[in-house]
Amino acid sequence: MSQVWPPGGRHQLLGDRAVDDAAGQLTMTTPIGVDVDMGAPAEERLVSAPTWRAFGVWTAVFWGATGVFATLFYLGALDFTTSTKASLYGISIWLNGWIIPLLLPKARQRPRMQVFHECLVLWMVSYVMTNLLWEIPWVIFSPFIFHDLQTVNDIAAQTPWIRENVLHMYWWDLASFGSVDLRTINHNSTFFTLEIYAFVNVAAALAFWRLNKRRSSLRYLIPVLGAGEPVVATFIFSFSEVFGGFKDMPGGVADTLLALVWTQYQYFVFPLILGYLGCKLLYEDWRQTRAASTP
Repeated sequence: MSQVWPPGGRHQLLGDRAVDDAAGQLTMTTPIGVDVDMGAPAEERLVSAPTWRAFGVWTAVFWGATGVFATLFYLGALDFTTSTKASLYGISIWLNGWIIPLLLPKARQRPRMQVFHECLVLWMVSYVMTNLLWEIPWVIFSPFIFHDLQTVNDIAAQTPWIRENVLHMYWWDLASFGSVDLRTINHNSTFFTLEIYAFVNVAAALAFWRLNKRRSSLRYLIPVLGAGEPVVATFIFSFSEVFGGFKDMPGGVADTLLALVWTQYQYFVFPLILGYLGCKLLYEDWRQTRAASTP
């Protein structure tokens, strides 16, 4: 560990950290050889207003479409499978919205690290939205509301009850993925266990928000350390069904691709890309913090 302190200071080593009692500073030597002043704030990075507006429009289009499909189902214009599959296709496209900062006018003229930060934040927001609107409610309520359901016809048989009252539409939401993957409604233990990660992801996003608000030089450790879990979970999610002979895939090739590829590749590919961007941002924070703390 590099030890650089003002003359006369008392020094106390704490593992790979050093406390300078005279200057009141806490420094850490990173694995890549950068001495980081843990007390120095990192550069402030916020998502720009134009990026939020573009993402808001993008979200309104695709989530609005989901609302339209749900309404058409409730009014009897669409059946369960058609309405839910159309919604799933829409949301799978919407999850690509993290690339918006790269496509905005003059994106090449903006600071690269700021653009990377915005990509990272938009992905986190998108991921948390799906957690809050589907995974977490599904984990909490599915053990109690899905009983004796084994086929898509069993799900569709609930249509008259769902249409009795608009409040019953929660059932349409929670059962929607069941139109292409019966593990949604048959209490598959692997499926259920993997979805529990939604709670961890929300907690990680909140931790990042807090660290970013404090301008901590450790903020990007959250996406870097968390990049691998969605990849592993998605591999297990999709290939457990492949190795199981697609026994819970009720449709044809198109429906199977929707269940195991088009709604899943985002959680396999994007965390790897954004984990790499997180590494770039983390190193930049450490470099700037070191430069700011060097006399």
